[in-house]
Amino acid sequence: MPPSDSFHSVVPRDSAHRVQGKRTDSYPGVMVDILATRKIELHEWELRRFTDPYWRLYWPLSAGGIVEIDGVTMPLLPGFVYLIPPHTVFSTTMKERFSKWYAHFKLGRPAGRALPGIYRCDPSPELLHTVSQLGIADPDPGFPWLTVQFVGQALRLLPERVWMRQRTDARVLKALDFMSAHLSVKLSAGQIAKYAGLSVRNLNHLFKEELNQAPMRVLLDYRLDEACRQLRGGESSIEEIAEQCGLVNRHYLSRVMRQCRNTSPAAYRDEQVWS
Repeated sequence: MPPSDSFHSVVPRDSAHRVQGKRTDSYPGVMVDILATRKIELHEWELRRFTDPYWRLYWPLSAGGIVEIDGVTMPLLPGFVYLIPPHTVFSTTMKERFSKWYAHFKLGRPAGRALPGIYRCDPSPELLHTVSQLGIADPDPGFPWLTVQFVGQALRLLPERVWMRQRTDARVLKALDFMSAHLSVKLSAGQIAKYAGLSVRNLNHLFKEELNQAPMRVLLDYRLDEACRQLRGGESSIEEIAEQCGLVNRHYLSRVMRQCRNTSPAAYRDEQVWS
């Protein structure tokens, strides 16, 4: 980027503070929201046309797991790292018991709308070193730096086409922005469609085509994501979190978390090692 004589500063113009300079580089902000990182041994792993609103990262420690996308199967083999972007529809099975490190995380928009699929990458020396440290790390290390490294180093291995061929329609992105900005408000499909400049029918069609989900299900995922974020790091009660996320009350939040995330708010909060 060529140098610029002016740049945006958050310091108020009429304050006692002064910030002057010449901008030479500018990078867009990005959110890295890590939901979980765990080592797990699986005895059963049967998902059928499953989809998540977040990224999945797999580091197999033994062979046996299989992921299927659009009729194409990919065995998960030790020595490779696998990444699945949000809203990828996939199924899983296993030939035998296997173990893996995995991470679930979000990057925010627009990185969260990367080209769907499963991407197998050769690990870098840095990622191999991080994985070796994960295996011997103290279970209560304070801030989870190794988790951040694990995710960041894996993302650097993705091919450029994952980011360059994002396919989400601008009107869908506008609807998603509207949803995420109004999580505490009761929204209808009509309100969302109107903001995006669409009819409800076209909104439903675009969401099905782009994200393979109905708009109201995506909104529910957004609300659950925010509820999980607050459960991980906040002091609010479960009742307060439910209200702030537009999920009515703790009983409804508990019901939809069990249906959609296979856990309860209290259990989720208890299992987060950095909560």
